[in-house]
Amino acid sequence: MAVKTLTDGSLDLADLSAKAEKHKDSLAAFMVTYPSTFGVFEEGVREACEIIHSHGGQVYLDGANLNAQIGLTNPGTVGADVCHLNLHKTFGIPHGGGGPGVGPICVRQHLQPFLPGHPIIPTGGEKAIDAVAGAPWGSASINTISWAYIKMLGGKGLTDTAKLSLLNANYIAKRLEGSYTLKFSNKNGRVAHECLIDFVEFEKSAGLKVMDFAKRLQDYSFHRK
Repeated sequence: MAVKTLTDGSLDLADLSAKAEKHKDSLAAFMVTYPSTFGVFEEGVREACEIIHSHGGQVYLDGANLNAQIGLTNPGTVGADVCHLNLHKTFGIPHGGGGPGVGPICVRQHLQPFLPGHPIIPTGGEKAIDAVAGAPWGSASINTISWAYIKMLGGKGLTDTAKLSLLNANYIAKRLEGSYTLKFSNKNGRVAHECLIDFVEFEKSAGLKVMDFAKRLQDYSFHRK
């Protein structure tokens, strides 16, 4: 069940609280993307996690946008119980083309006993669930690339990449100011790792839809992935 968002793209905590209370007897988990897919750091993300925890649920944080977090914050600080740290985008692996969705699954200590086991290689916790992959450590060819990327950049370099992702998105937003309207931004008028442009005005004035812009960008070799 989806949770409503406010006009600035942030979570509607009142709506979340009401739904958590309504479904408290069957509430298992809540998934949140941080920063959000709207390109905004959710100011109420900790409160959202606390609401779920107070009703007996667990929080899964999608690590797809970790490139805006690394070295600055982390899923544990936000309040998540589980997080998939995708290697694409953040750690040098191309995104798109069907994958690869490779990366470590991180959990808080209370979930450690349930980490997946393996029939051949000793892995998992004391109450391990069945194996979820034939290769318990993921793809050796993909992991090696990310290991080299992390090793070469180091801690400071990785943090700088996060800062640059935020800087670049806000630079683009500023350069387009006056010509386009941002779909979402925070109270300071800033975006996170990406900025969303609102094309509604163009559809109303010229009949142009998002797909028209996307195809025109491809004419000039700009692609989504």
